[in-house]
Amino acid sequence: MIAEIKAPGSKIARQAEQLACSVSSKTLFNHVMRCYWFGELFAQQEDTKIDSEMMFLSSVLHDLGLTTHAPGSHRFEVEGATAARTFLVEHGVSPDRAQQVWDNIALHTLDVNPFRGGTSRLMQLGLAYDVSGVPGMELDRADVAEVLRRYPRLNFKRSFNESLNHELDSKQPYHHWFHICTRIAHNRAPLTIEDAPMVLNWAPFDE
Repeated sequence: MIAEIKAPGSKIARQAEQLACSVSSKTLFNHVMRCYWFGELFAQQEDTKIDSEMMFLSSVLHDLGLTTHAPGSHRFEVEGATAARTFLVEHGVSPDRAQQVWDNIALHTLDVNPFRGGTSRLMQLGLAYDVSGVPGMELDRADVAEVLRRYPRLNFKRSFNESLNHELDSKQPYHHWFHICTRIAHNRAPLTIEDAPMVLNWAPFDE
């Protein structure tokens, strides 16, 4: 338990954690676990009731696309979401519930989950807090310290940037589109686009 929050103990939650652990580097596994706990802590902070198992499954499986478990030509969010959905259905989760996990994962790099309701929104907050920080939002320092003690970052910023670069290098040509309005803006006046290291350095962590 952290901050009187208990992680879901269902069989599928344990199976999902085992899958993520078995296919991920230690750095990536710790990241997805931190994302779950940060999402729970934001829910507690807001006193918002969530589906904790859905939060757990979506968070812990959200980066399968950055592992060899989910190869394919589509962007890593989609490949990972599809692998997660397949895994859940094969382990007895209903297709509708597995699809909800697919949606959460496939949309997690876009600006959609914050508008999709409690669990999806708070899952997204947890992911964002670990990767790039959430402007204007903080969690209790002691709670964050306990999450980091259990799941240290292990040079996460450097390692995650390397994973993203590998994603790009292994999928050429890369077909992940900008928003169509971003293309209009760029053609009006070339945009300065923040690279991954800059985005990762927004997070309130040293590494």
